[in-house]
Amino acid sequence: MQNDKLGERLASVEVEIKNQDSRISKLEGNHELLYRLTVVSEQQQEMNKHQQIQLNRMDKTFNNININLTKLNMSQVELQDDVKGIGKRVDSIEEDLKYESAKDSLSISDTIKQYLHWWIFIPATVVGALILKWLGL
Repeated sequence: MQNDKLGERLASVEVEIKNQDSRISKLEGNHELLYRLTVVSEQQQEMNKHQQIQLNRMDKTFNNININLTKLNMSQVELQDDVKGIGKRVDSIEEDLKYESAKDSLSISDTIKQYLHWWIFIPATVVGALILKWLGL
């Protein structure tokens, strides 16, 4: 009888050993999986650090681009104002030039009006001098 009990116990222990062996295999698989997950997690953390550094650099770059565009827009506004001012000055100079050109142009009627009294006075003086000479005065 003891042999039967020993046989049963032995069979029970063998079943238990198989179960334990199966559990150990699963635990080893889980341990390996946990190790791989740890490695992947560490790699992901490292990638996140590098990505954050790149994002910070991009942020600085975008801020610099924004500043440069703002300055460029301000410069363009100033240039437009300067061009408008130059346009007004050119218009003023053109008006002055037209006025001076009109003033300096020779008009026959204006010339006749200006020198008409000389044309009458000089011949009258010559005729008067001839009359005085003829009269002997």
